[in-house]
Amino acid sequence: MARPPVFIGGFRSGSTLLINYLGLHPQISAVYETKFLVDLLRILRLLLNENGRGKRELELIEWWVENPALSSEMAVELLIQRAIGDISLTQKVLDGATADGKASHEFYVLGSNHILWKESEALETISAFLSAVRSKNNPRDLIPLLASGIQKLFLLHAGREGKGYWINKTPEILRFQPELRRMFGRIKSIHLIRDGRDVVNSSVNLNWWSVEKGSRSWKLFIEDVRAEASLYPEDYLELRFEEFVADHVGTLKRVLDFLEIEGDPAGIVALQKRHASGGAAGEDAKSRFWECNSQMSESDKAIFKSIANGLLVSLGYTKDAGW
Repeated sequence: MARPPVFIGGFRSGSTLLINYLGLHPQISAVYETKFLVDLLRILRLLLNENGRGKRELELIEWWVENPALSSEMAVELLIQRAIGDISLTQKVLDGATADGKASHEFYVLGSNHILWKESEALETISAFLSAVRSKNNPRDLIPLLASGIQKLFLLHAGREGKGYWINKTPEILRFQPELRRMFGRIKSIHLIRDGRDVVNSSVNLNWWSVEKGSRSWKLFIEDVRAEASLYPEDYLELRFEEFVADHVGTLKRVLDFLEIEGDPAGIVALQKRHASGGAAGEDAKSRFWECNSQMSESDKAIFKSIANGLLVSLGYTKDAGW
């Protein structure tokens, strides 16, 4: 029986370290970061508009690009161009022509991006989907087109590693579980959660976004992922970053058990440490817990509290707004 596809998500929460560990397993081909796939899934959501998801997604895009007059057609074309741009940017990162957007302490055996196809191969593989989108085909006909294209591309990647089973990690991808299930049937999801204050502080330091956008994005992502995952609890694993960095071997064992794959967690962790020692793991990572307390200004803290403190409390990271 074929294993269901697995998707890993979470922002600044240890997902790159986890997918590296999994990619060191002899059976698992790790493929990441495929931000273009999120762009294409967002197009699918806009056009399908099932249960009002497309309308809500358009509102989110309008907020993100700060254009309240954005039409659905404009948003789709913007996303097509962004997907093409993301594929090109990833190729430049892999070629060493541009920075990978990671913090200086992050070192991984497989790298910060792990993709074994060329830019031209990716563009050719998604061309049928993009052509159908621009031709305004029935949105339901787009589902198998995107599914077959992504499966072809990911199997190409896995085959070049001599493996037959891929697992994907892309930070935002778990927001699109409904679309992924329409494409692949059953899927498994692994969601990494971290103290939102540290996530926002870290991403602001990397110039990803503002405190306001980071706070809203952290809250939105967790709430959306959990809402959809609650319908498929047997196929959902939620991990905490803080527990992960405190016990790499134990966390990796939980993940392999969830995937129903045998392996040697201790050996995999030791391999990562031997070949890519650095701050992505261990004591150095622990030292960055609650780093935001000294780095966030009082006004930044007030912005976060006004947006996401309720979720922070419900997750057990604080008791109230007195931090």
